[in-house]
Amino acid sequence: MTKSDNHNNSYLWSLILAAGDSSRLKSPKQFLRYQGRSLIAHAVNTAELVTPDRVLVVLGAHALRIQKLLQSQHPNACTITNSEWKKGMSSSLSIGLSSLPECAKAALILVSDQPYVSIKSLNRLVQKWSQCPSHIAAAYYENRLGVPVILPRTFWSKAQTIEGDIGARKLIRDSIKPISAVPMQEASFDIDTKEDAENLKN
Repeated sequence: MTKSDNHNNSYLWSLILAAGDSSRLKSPKQFLRYQGRSLIAHAVNTAELVTPDRVLVVLGAHALRIQKLLQSQHPNACTITNSEWKKGMSSSLSIGLSSLPECAKAALILVSDQPYVSIKSLNRLVQKWSQCPSHIAAAYYENRLGVPVILPRTFWSKAQTIEGDIGARKLIRDSIKPISAVPMQEASFDIDTKEDAENLKN
């Protein structure tokens, strides 16, 4: 694997939302193994190859355990802890966006439980967004738009008013501007249940 060809997109940061407690799985999904790594380490590695040195991970439940793991595998990974993670993914999106540096003009929103999303697909998403950087760019799968998604800074203030687990979906749904869509069928697989975990193919 090589680093992203999108080196000119130096104002784009990756924001990995990994604060949930995996209640349906009954154990932290961030520690499941995929291709020799934990899911959270895999997500950080993928993000680093797309936005080198511009990755922020939002933790919540199990934060100390995950930080310890990342320190051993990704010692330079930047993390913040959402103390209000029980309020849902939207709270993590809000604190994550507010923690990005002022130089960041857009955020690539990722989750830690979509392990099949490839660097190639994320690069296509970045390239699509680069063609119209004032618009949201989102993955398209199962007849809908969803994460991974790139949010330009102009949408961040609205993102910080959203509550619950809806996250960026409300921004996608309510956007007045056209959405730049990128087919990404592999994003349809995420891990919420024990059955999903058992179906995870290395």
